[in-house]
Amino acid sequence: MDAVIADAMDSIYDNTSYARTILTDAMRDATDSLDYYRALQTYGMTFLVAGVNDTAKLISEQVVSFLLKGKTSEEGQILLSTSYNCIGNCYANLRKQDSALYFYEKALSSYRVTGKRDKLPDLYINIGDMHMKSGDLAQSAFYYRSALSVVDSLEMQDKLELPIYMGLAKLYMDMRDFELSDYYLRLAEERYQQGTLHEQFGFCNLRGNYYFFTENYEEALQWFRKGKALLVPGGYLFHINLLHGNMGEVFYHLNQPDSAHFYLDAAYDYFSEIDQQPLIYHIKSVKAALALKENDTELAGYYLRDEGRVSESEIEPVLVSLRNSYMQDYYARRGDFKEAYAYLLRNDALDDSIRSDRVSMRIADIDMRYSLDTTLLKSEMMIQGQALDIKSLRWRNMMLVTACLLFVAIGFIYYTISKKQKEQQLLDFNQEITRLRMLNIRNRISPHFIFNILNREISSERESIRTNLTGLVLLLRRSLEMTDRTQITLGEELEFVKSFIGLEQESLGPAFTLEWIIESDVDIHSVMLPSMIIQIPVENAIKHGLRSLPGEKRLSLQVKKEGTGTTILITDNGPGYRSEQVVSSVGTGTGLKVLYQTIDLLNSMNRDKIVFHIADAGEEPRRTQVSIFIPDYFVFQAQRVTSKHT
Repeated sequence: MDAVIADAMDSIYDNTSYARTILTDAMRDATDSLDYYRALQTYGMTFLVAGVNDTAKLISEQVVSFLLKGKTSEEGQILLSTSYNCIGNCYANLRKQDSALYFYEKALSSYRVTGKRDKLPDLYINIGDMHMKSGDLAQSAFYYRSALSVVDSLEMQDKLELPIYMGLAKLYMDMRDFELSDYYLRLAEERYQQGTLHEQFGFCNLRGNYYFFTENYEEALQWFRKGKALLVPGGYLFHINLLHGNMGEVFYHLNQPDSAHFYLDAAYDYFSEIDQQPLIYHIKSVKAALALKENDTELAGYYLRDEGRVSESEIEPVLVSLRNSYMQDYYARRGDFKEAYAYLLRNDALDDSIRSDRVSMRIADIDMRYSLDTTLLKSEMMIQGQALDIKSLRWRNMMLVTACLLFVAIGFIYYTISKKQKEQQLLDFNQEITRLRMLNIRNRISPHFIFNILNREISSERESIRTNLTGLVLLLRRSLEMTDRTQITLGEELEFVKSFIGLEQESLGPAFTLEWIIESDVDIHSVMLPSMIIQIPVENAIKHGLRSLPGEKRLSLQVKKEGTGTTILITDNGPGYRSEQVVSSVGTGTGLKVLYQTIDLLNSMNRDKIVFHIADAGEEPRRTQVSIFIPDYFVFQAQRVTSKHT
């Protein structure tokens, strides 16, 4: 039976009919029930590779039902793990990630009972893939690296490194870290010829997607065509039409509408026939974009309004964002600017969420890699220490003394190097987190604010339009200039804030007054502070405190020298401070949250701390006051650890 199953597995992709024939004969001749169900499970896998998921799942469930009826041997546990894994593959093909992950984890639990390890990499890869599709990229990276570790320990690199490198490449592609994605794609390409047909197709599709996302559409098209050439002889319709959808989108970007229509229609018809709603959703989005490009707004509206039987929760956020942008364009062309604006707002919020998630995932991935590196370093030290201990026991008299001294010397040197490495890793880790979070806060200028200003000014016929638009351009230019800087001078920040208030002043009305006090002993060109630390409280004061306030609206900004630093006071006469304002319906609170986190990270590198405090400054009338204290000689970059010895 082992030989028959091995023969069938070798033929399962290239000659499915032959594999089914020999398995059917084996099941008919089987004298042992376990052998029968082993052949039956392999028979079910022939339907899995052919894309007939329901049949494959039904057969695997029959095998599981048989195995769970009695006490299962080690061989039975291996078969049970295989059946659970096949069911997980069926759910994965149906894009039901939660169900797929559940059965993959059951497969892993069943296999671990046996104490064997050779199937662990495949199971880790499947679990990592599902975590990736569910959006948990850090957990996905953990399982892929676990698979790579087992592969290295079992010396199975030639067999399994290709899918692992492909998984890591897709992982970093989803994080939009294209440099690291390309690194793993090149490693995978070196092992391309050793892969199965399914793995080679997967690599072609992945390489094509990489070039698509980096906007190298000609190169993407070549890889999609290469993947299709691999599949056409075997008739793998699901995967072929997946490529058709990708090729149609590429032709749309290459401004070749005839080819785009041809491939998109082919993919749309096939996935409609098998009811693959998430894929239909995206194809409709691209067809709508194509119709808009051809000025056929009626056809575009048909594809955009008819969302089928799928909810946005089942669709990747990037695809939802793409459809929202098309909806915005559609309503704008129809003259319904209210609906167009509504989709702009939805997309702004969704894009902020996507960027935040990617930053969080990159931080989590860095944290995990740091933890793994530290664990491996400790393990290596323990193994080497044990080896030296065993060796030292064999020596006697003078040799014993010599070995002990050598061990102490090596241990001291290794400990010193290890300590320096871990300290440097920790500094690099904190700096990377600070950089990513500062990147978030530097992009804080609200798209809603820019849209409102431009919309108001463009519709105005007053002569102040030139001044206001000039101020807006200055504000944007200053924002771009500060993008790559962790800290700026107080003077630059105040100039930025003054431009911002100038643009908002008209919307606040004639009752608005600004008190601007910079005491003479403050050198605004030498005081350094984190960028946006004044702008964000000022924006919140206007948005949450003054904009909806009836009557007089007062905003005060005072800068003064105080002790060993500089104090900045921002006060408004709004309704008073409430902590829930930062997460109200008119704001996400991201600015203050990231500002607090950034200050905490910067303070961890300094003895004298930045103090940022928000509180009520009075009872009647109530006022809100933000106080900021910036110490003199505050350090914004982590200092590298250097040895005091030469």
